[in-house]
Amino acid sequence: MNDSATTALTRADDAVWDIREGAQEGGGGIAWAVRSTGNSLASGFGRLKAGETPAKTLDYDEVIHVLSGTFGVTCDGRQLLAQAGDVLSLSRGSVVTYSGRDAEFFFVVTAA
Repeated sequence: MNDSATTALTRADDAVWDIREGAQEGGGGIAWAVRSTGNSLASGFGRLKAGETPAKTLDYDEVIHVLSGTFGVTCDGRQLLAQAGDVLSLSRGSVVTYSGRDAEFFFVVTAA
């Protein structure tokens, strides 16, 4: 990442992918673009080829922009399915499960 005290640039080639629990083998993960260090927001890229993550309670607000495929969120028993170009907004304290089919997305979260 190239950065200064007020700006930062993360090159796509510099993203380090972390496999997430619940995604089918080799099929899902996230890569942080901007960590929340010194900033109230963090952001990154995500992929979910197929599968579903375990439920978790969010300790942050989150916005997800779906870039390709289908990305789903089940929250409090209600499932929302987003396609490329759609944006999901999730509130801190929500209990969510993520699912996807060939999904790629960009997300922004508030610092926990």
